[in-house]
Amino acid sequence: MHVNWLVLAAACILGSSACARDERRSTNAPATAVEPGPPLVSPPPVDSSSSSQQPQPSGTVAMIQIPVSSKTATSAWPRSIDVDYEFAVRSHGGPNLGSGVSEFDWTLQVESRLGLVSVEYFRSDADVPGTPIGLFRYPLSDPELREFRNALTTSRLFELQPAMAGHPGYTQKDYVLAEPSKEPLRQLINNSDEALNAKLAPLPQKLNSMLGVSFKHPERAIALAIAEQHGPAGDSFEVRFTNVGRDSVCFGDPAWLVPSGPLHEASVIYAEFPPEQPGDQSPLRWQNLRLRPMASRPPREPLVTLDSAQSRTWQSESVQFERGKRYLAYFRWANYDGDATVNGVYRVRGRADSERVVIQR
Repeated sequence: MHVNWLVLAAACILGSSACARDERRSTNAPATAVEPGPPLVSPPPVDSSSSSQQPQPSGTVAMIQIPVSSKTATSAWPRSIDVDYEFAVRSHGGPNLGSGVSEFDWTLQVESRLGLVSVEYFRSDADVPGTPIGLFRYPLSDPELREFRNALTTSRLFELQPAMAGHPGYTQKDYVLAEPSKEPLRQLINNSDEALNAKLAPLPQKLNSMLGVSFKHPERAIALAIAEQHGPAGDSFEVRFTNVGRDSVCFGDPAWLVPSGPLHEASVIYAEFPPEQPGDQSPLRWQNLRLRPMASRPPREPLVTLDSAQSRTWQSESVQFERGKRYLAYFRWANYDGDATVNGVYRVRGRADSERVVIQR
């Protein structure tokens, strides 16, 4: 039986990280000072071999630097529209674990000339099960672009005076707005500054909604799944990686990875899951089950490439579940290593969990 919490993803991402803590567990390290994000730079030239030739963005900055796929529709430019802007927000925090990637990290970008919303998603604050990770893109109509620009003005986002020192939370948001013939506007707000974030309403709700829509439009992304298997040798699990996007992706082979903690692992995580009793707050006692090792482990990490809609499976090691007991299990993959692309193919990095499955013995 699957426990599907994907519908909670968008609701949790912009809110408190407490959304991820309702499994009677805690996986985050203690809060530390948040480092500034990497400098914002102009996007790289479009590679015509893998992406359609697109007009240059109107602004002078971009957080997402992966060119738009030729399989993603964009608006023509020039066209008759009274707004011309590029907006981006990056939510991030924790240590830098890869090339330009933090432990918690996602970015949303709106480009009016392309009529496009782009989301690059490595890991959210909420760790919502079943949420895919990677790159997502979907179109915005001209009225929607105008409405969003008006929401930025109404929020007075770039006029606020955040007190970052007074809110030492784990994550922060970097905002930037670029328009022709104007200096880019920037803002930095800690996600723990609830009073200041409340003043932005309804902008956070709008961003929340856009994030939720983006998950329905994966461009280069993977989703994880888990299935129980029972045999003479005991219980085991099949874990599945599926390319849910329109373009090819690659990622490090999970069977090669040697787990070293919750930020670098490929493991089935399970616990005895007895029916809850009123007032029972005892935590679940989670255990890790590794994937079956490779027959011959090469010195360098091999990459797995999946075309659109293609899947690949791996098997876990075996475990003996006791009859008459109930268990909860899920698969976690965390790998932040590597560059954003390999030979022109987008490399998926970050951390994701499959949906939970309940096993009754």
